[in-house]
Amino acid sequence: MILVPAIDILDGRAVRLKKGDYNQVTVYNEDPVAQARSFAEAGAERIHIVDLDGARDGSPTNIDIISAIVRDVDIVVEVGGGIRSMETLERYLAVGVQRLVLGSALIRDPEFCAHAVERAGEKIVAGVDAKDGMVAIEGWLDGTETPAADLVAELKERGIVNLVYTDIARDGMQYGIDAEAYGRLAQVAGFPITASGGIATLDDLRALAAQPAPGIEGAIAGRAIYEGAFTVEEGIEACKN
Repeated sequence: MILVPAIDILDGRAVRLKKGDYNQVTVYNEDPVAQARSFAEAGAERIHIVDLDGARDGSPTNIDIISAIVRDVDIVVEVGGGIRSMETLERYLAVGVQRLVLGSALIRDPEFCAHAVERAGEKIVAGVDAKDGMVAIEGWLDGTETPAADLVAELKERGIVNLVYTDIARDGMQYGIDAEAYGRLAQVAGFPITASGGIATLDDLRALAAQPAPGIEGAIAGRAIYEGAFTVEEGIEACKN
């Protein structure tokens, strides 16, 4: 399992939201490119970027910043937020993004998702965000009546074998995580998944790493790193062990 530091971009700055609430914003760095560079220099193998403006508005608002990050770091860059058309998908591929996270489109536009998988294959990642077990979309602003487990169970049949699953109720709160719940979701998916939302301590990382096969391949952490609960280097070591 690897540690995946997170950079959420809103209004051109690196921020974190509490429970996905755009009215509860904490700014951690005015320069997301510098933030990405620091994560790479600390040994991260992948960074997870969310264009929060894009997730809310449905367009790649921060693509210039993301493009600069891709040019500046020599690690895997994973991007989500507002990827809802082939035009946006192609723009991200053109600037060198290696993993593209589809969220709202999984529910709203299955046809686009099918075309995206046909075009980009395993570069496509399902981003399933859930609150109380139900899928949330449009930058977490809208709830749906789709059980998250049902959507996860469909992914393999839709040609998607990468998943980032976020527990919105815990995201940005540092409550800690339910590692076994992520383990069960990996069983439902039938492939290793990336866990996101609420990671607060090194013990959370160790608990995720201990989940049985297919297990957890990555753990996304944001606020815990920014606020000093552990360093990127410590997180990487905990994931390895």
